[in-house]
Amino acid sequence: MLQPKLTRFTFVFLFLLILGYSCNKDQAESVEIRDVQTQFLEDEQTLLTYLETHFYNYEDFEADPSNYTLRISIDTLSGENSNKTPLVDQVAIKSVEVNNADGDVINHDLYYLIVREGKGERPSEVDSTYVRYKGALLDGTVFDQQELPVWFDLPQVVPGFRKGISELRSGSFSENPDGTFDFYDYGQGVLFIPSGLAYYANAQPGIPEYSPLIFSLSLFTLKASDHDGDGVFSKDEDIDGDGNPFNDDTDGDGTADMYDADDDGDGVLTRDELDLDENGIPGDSDSDGIPNYLDSDSA
Repeated sequence: MLQPKLTRFTFVFLFLLILGYSCNKDQAESVEIRDVQTQFLEDEQTLLTYLETHFYNYEDFEADPSNYTLRISIDTLSGENSNKTPLVDQVAIKSVEVNNADGDVINHDLYYLIVREGKGERPSEVDSTYVRYKGALLDGTVFDQQELPVWFDLPQVVPGFRKGISELRSGSFSENPDGTFDFYDYGQGVLFIPSGLAYYANAQPGIPEYSPLIFSLSLFTLKASDHDGDGVFSKDEDIDGDGNPFNDDTDGDGTADMYDADDDGDGVLTRDELDLDENGIPGDSDSDGIPNYLDSDSA
């Protein structure tokens, strides 16, 4: 199993990631809830300023591209480093939709840096990923880091994390005689996340409210998840094909298909009507083009 013993610190941070946007009543009452558009513009300028004034150790990776002991480090463009290439010239941007209180869509820019893309698969946003990470604020304060890899179930982490890590690819590994593993050809990168894709107004230990976050990541491997145990991978429960399985709810019961053991709400579990012929293909008893498990009218 690729599952090391988790430290107490890891459990704390996993708990924070799972909390996501949640906060207690006292905190919610004490923090001013800002306008999403206004906060986005502030975060955007803050992140751009950071990217314009910092660089990463790209020369180390260029000089020794097969050295997987290298770690990503970020420093300021000053003094003898003034001539380095700034991050702003190396990052890519991913636009992510965020709804404000009125339901209006505010597109947020998620900046990400690919240091090594990796040679394996890209994770979907609902897979489980085996990662090493470091989380920091823009002032350099590290609120958590995990040198020993851990499994992250991506639906349980903040949106910026799961959306950004999907730009990396997994790697390969080999098992040593002592039961440990060596990883290689895996993806490495950095995510620069606006607060609207992180914890927003919900301060966490070590993370003030409205904080943009930086995550340095290594993606070692991944596995497809089946969150409701219905025999359909969660990534395949994206019925409308928009890349977002969170908004697919075939029977309209308020539970996304990826969490619903009876997707069509007909009283028969998806697992029990998925493959009646046992041929590995979802059955369609009434030949209407809709698989039985998504068709409440199927015979």
